Formats: sequence, C-alpha cells, structure tokens
Amino acid sequence: MPTENATPNRGYQLPDGSNNLEDDVLRLIAALSAIDVDIAGLLVSVAQRALLVHSHVIADTTGLQAALDSKQNESEKGNANGYAELDATGKVPAAQLPSALFGSLSYQGTWNANTNTPTIPAASSANRGQYYKVATAGATNVSGITDWQIGDWIVSNGTAWDKIDNTDQVSSVAGLVGTITVAALKTALVLVKADVGLGNVDNTADSAKPVSTAQAAADALKADKATTVSAGGLATGGGDLSASRTITVTKSTNAQAMAGTDDTTAMTPLRVKDAITALSPAPNYGVGNAALAYGAVGTYVFGYSLNSTGIVDGSTYAGSAIQPAGVTTNVGTDPGDDVVFGSGSITGVKGGSTLSGTWRAMGRVNNSAGSNRLRQTLFLRVS
Repeated sequence: MPTENATPNRGYQLPDGSNNLEDDVLRLIAALSAIDVDIAGLLVSVAQRALLVHSHVIADTTGLQAALDSKQNESEKGNANGYAELDATGKVPAAQLPSALFGSLSYQGTWNANTNTPTIPAASSANRGQYYKVATAGATNVSGITDWQIGDWIVSNGTAWDKIDNTDQVSSVAGLVGTITVAALKTALVLVKADVGLGNVDNTADSAKPVSTAQAAADALKADKATTVSAGGLATGGGDLSASRTITVTKSTNAQAMAGTDDTTAMTPLRVKDAITALSPAPNYGVGNAALAYGAVGTYVFGYSLNSTGIVDGSTYAGSAIQPAGVTTNVGTDPGDDVVFGSGSITGVKGGSTLSGTWRAMGRVNNSAGSNRLRQTLFLRVS
C-alpha cells in the first residue's frame, strides 16, 4: 500500500520516498491530469472576464439607482432628520438619545422642610424632573407627605412631588461608618455569650466537656473496658472489654468420650449418650432373642460348682468350673441325668453343655442341704 502524500491546497498527489516507483508514477499521472483540468477551467474563466479597465453607467446595473436613492448621505450622520452615529466603543452617544430615556433629573439645591424654604411650587410638566435635597428636617405638607428627614429628596414627577427616602439607609452601626469589618464590629459591640442566649454554654474543648448528670448515671452502669473477662474450668478465651471477646468450651469427640481419659473437653448430652451406647452391650431379654446363643456373653444359666470351692454371690468363676443344671423334685430323677446335687424338697440335676468364659454368681436359687458349692446358683456370663 503506497504512502499517501498530497499538496496542501488542491490535494494533488505527490510522490513519497517510501513508495515504489511504479506506484508514484501512477500518482504523478493522476496529479498532472487534475492540474490540467484545473488550468483549463481557469483559462475559460479568464476568457469570460471583462477587461480590468472599462466603464458602465448606473443604468447598466438594474435597480442600482433606486438603491442609491434610498440611502442617506454621510453628511446627515448625527444631525437632525439624519441617523445616529457610533462612538469608538460602538455605542450611540448619550447626546443623540432622547432625554425621556434617562428621566432627566435636574438638581435645584437644598430645601428647608421646616420653613418650606425655598417654597416648593405645585408640580407641573414644567418642573418635571426637578428635585431638592432636604437640608433641614421638617413636616411641611407637600403632596400629602409630611415626614422629611435630612438627606431625603423631593422630586417632581410632573403631577405631584415624590419623596426618595434616603434616611432609611443605615448611616452607622455601633458607631462605625464606612466599610465595617467583622473584627471591628465585634470590638464595637462588646458582646458576651448571655447577649445571644448562650449563657449556659461553656467554651471548652470537646475532650474537656463535662457530661450531663443523666449521662454520668448511665455511664456508671457500664463496665470499664479495662475490665478483664477470664475463662475458667474447661473454657478458653476472654480478655479486656476494649473489643468483643469469645469464651469457648471445646466439646469432646466421640473417641474422647468413649476413652474416658481426656480432662480438657466438655461432655455434652449427645456425647454422653453416644458413649453409653458404644460402651454398653446390646440388651438381651432371654431365649426369645434368636441372635443370642447358649452360653454367650450376657446369658444366664443355673449351675453348681465342680470343685471344692464354695460359691460366693457376686464373685466370678471360670465356665469350666461350673456345672450347668436343671431342677427336679426329690421324688425321682430324670433318667437322662446321671448326677444329683443337693437334697430336700428340690434338688438339682446335671444338664446343659460345658461352659466357657467368665461367669458371675448372681444369687442362690434354692436352699438345699449341702455345702455352698452344691447349692443351685444363677450365673451371668460377663466375658
């Protein structure tokens, strides 16, 4: 893509050092063709122009005479029946504007309103715009006005006399006149806080301002932020009250609850329940529980000691030292039993399979004669 370059006025294409020669040749051909067209147009225009030196009469130009006749001569500028001129600022001089535009006031001098000197004439068109400045206050009635103070103006409007009340203007403030600064006014007024209804205001720094009785009472109910809250027992955390503090009691895990050795965490009701459930054997309610086998932990049997050791309630015994037994009357024995234990109205007979594990003596069932080991006892397997 060739770099564009052109003349500033007519935009003729120009060659550029970064372009290929064949590109710039085409650009120059286009530029020369455009120049040729422009020159041809100029030649035609020049040929159609009149000669520089020639003449015409006014009649040769249609409407020229009528246009000239409607114009005013320069000699009429600023003159009567002429037209207003402009000054160096581009404005019409005041001398060429009608006086009614300004309301033309005419100062007549000072007036004594007490003696009516000089005498104020009746208002008329002849004295319209005339005015006097009151030099002596008075109550002379002029057009119904009787309040005349020094500095007031009395002005004729052509039909009545008006008063321009200049005495309503502030002549001084606290004895000060002219441009009054804030500092000067403060010094002149010598105000105290009671003058502006601030008698109860203390001009003290915020840090030194006292609090109200009610606020002090409310503050007394608050804890000082320097007070320290300390955790005790199993709780941790705390600190002073300059910020929010958290007291934390760590809850035991299931493992801690079942181990029963941790002394730094708290047992919640849920953890207690979980530990009891985990550590307690499943309850068994007798042979109705099909899952509980004969001689298993948690089962009961009636039995006698197989050795010379007497049975002591609450003590534990090896299953191999216990003879499971049934109960029969002493009228006779079950033909299937080969050993009879005890004597009296109820005796025990051998029955059941050999036991294993550890059993606890839960209490005697009968009080038959013979040593304690021969008395039928209820055993619970504990392991």
